[in-house]
Amino acid sequence: MKREGAKSTWPVETDTGLSLRSRKISVECIRGPLAGKVFERPGPEVRVGSGADCDLVIPDRTVSHVHLSLRIEGDAIRVLDTKSRNGTYVDDVRIKDAYARPNATIVLGASAIRLRMLKDEIELPLPDHDHFAGLIGKSIAMRRVYALLERFADADGTVLLEGETGTGKEVAAAAIHAKSKRKDRPFVVFDCSAVPANLIESELFGHVAGAFTGAVSARKGRFREAESGTLFLDEIGELPLELQPKLLRALEARVIRPLGAEKDGQVDVRIIAATNRDLAIEVDKDRFREDLYYRLAVLPVRLPPLRERVEDIPLLVRHFEKEWRDRPNPPAPLPDAILEKMKSMPWPGNVRELRNRVELMLSLGLPDTTRPAQGTRETSPARVEVDIQVPYHVGRERLVEQYTKGYFLEALRRTDGNVSRAAQLADVGRAFVQKVMKQHGLTRTGQ
Repeated sequence: MKREGAKSTWPVETDTGLSLRSRKISVECIRGPLAGKVFERPGPEVRVGSGADCDLVIPDRTVSHVHLSLRIEGDAIRVLDTKSRNGTYVDDVRIKDAYARPNATIVLGASAIRLRMLKDEIELPLPDHDHFAGLIGKSIAMRRVYALLERFADADGTVLLEGETGTGKEVAAAAIHAKSKRKDRPFVVFDCSAVPANLIESELFGHVAGAFTGAVSARKGRFREAESGTLFLDEIGELPLELQPKLLRALEARVIRPLGAEKDGQVDVRIIAATNRDLAIEVDKDRFREDLYYRLAVLPVRLPPLRERVEDIPLLVRHFEKEWRDRPNPPAPLPDAILEKMKSMPWPGNVRELRNRVELMLSLGLPDTTRPAQGTRETSPARVEVDIQVPYHVGRERLVEQYTKGYFLEALRRTDGNVSRAAQLADVGRAFVQKVMKQHGLTRTGQ
């Protein structure tokens, strides 16, 4: 479904700063209310539909709100139907995801358009700031993300955040909400991986009293809790297949039916979903509904892993250190040399792993520095047993493993063996806790 290696934008230096350079798409309307008109739209993505928040608005009642998406990938235009009512046809063939040939005719509802890639290029200015709400970073990769988030925040379409565990998907979702028109309304988070499958429907859509054994009172559900605001569905790839049609209906018709209820109810909620899986691959393997995937991926954003933005590591570390300033006897900041070393280390857990590592080093007084932070009292680092015959990186990893095991022993003890609550306590994913438990032979009793 994806064409590997194709680039739709590339960074360039300009007199006014850094920009992304992209080509443009010419859209000629050959049938429908805009027949005879030609529009030029900048890439890398153009959303076409009858909704006012689309990049190309076609005032045709047979055209869905967001009918399709056009993406520039290399020298080709990729056409993705976003679960439209009447379907999308490329040269008389109904498609869901296809690459259009030059001058291809696209039929959507009673309208038709002809596409052409223009040779001229445009420059899309990148934000020059080093943060976007709670996201931190000044790399090109992150500034491109900021540009997309700023653009998508103004729209009201469904956003799909893709990225590895620990890349900051929940932070990105909160940032979109904070910059949107719904910012003064609720931002509700639901982790699809943290709730047993038999309870997800009730948690999402609510239930009436007596709907099932133990339902002594009614429950609103997360959709109702997020009314007029944003519902963030984390780890959407973990949603059971049998529940996916009900979520699809909620997204398409904006109606839900609580368990045990006799009537549907309208909801006004913006959906932001996130996953650490490649949902396109999950669709190919029949583990995720294709129609739901296209409904979710109206506005896709990929959050880069830390290895693609290593220049942000010093900035992130200094940001994490600030959280220690108000503590009694705060430790000295980590030396620049340590930060440079961090840039060459693997970070499979991404920003979350980096944050946990910084907290570990600060809490143990590592590295041993005699120069206290400015404005603080000089303190002595915690005593750590050191075997100088063992290489530094080996000893450090042993210390990290020891701390990790001890931390989650205590976390499981405090949460009575509840893995989801232990993950929340540690600010990590549930899958990470399960991995630690397996590596160290921990059980839910903490033994």
